[in-house]
Amino acid sequence: MKNNEQLLKDLLQQFIDKSGRQRLYDERRVLSLWTEVVEPVVAQNTQCKDIKNGVLTVKVTNAALRFELLARKSEIIRRLNDRLGVEVVKDVIFR
Repeated sequence: MKNNEQLLKDLLQQFIDKSGRQRLYDERRVLSLWTEVVEPVVAQNTQCKDIKNGVLTVKVTNAALRFELLARKSEIIRRLNDRLGVEVVKDVIFR
């Protein structure tokens, strides 16, 4: 018999599947995964603002870090999508 937590996860996933909101759910997961995927210093100096149609917008505290993140953009996109198990992030805008 499944425990209550697993049962709740299963019910939530069934609702998401049936409602056609999987993409929206995955996009919201990106926002919460940001701090787990990037290094601690990056997480402390950035803030995920939004994701729409696969484009993630990230606020960066300084220009030097923004430049570094631009150079690592494809790596960051790959790491986020790998963590999700599905391609959700197509581009990242650093502001």
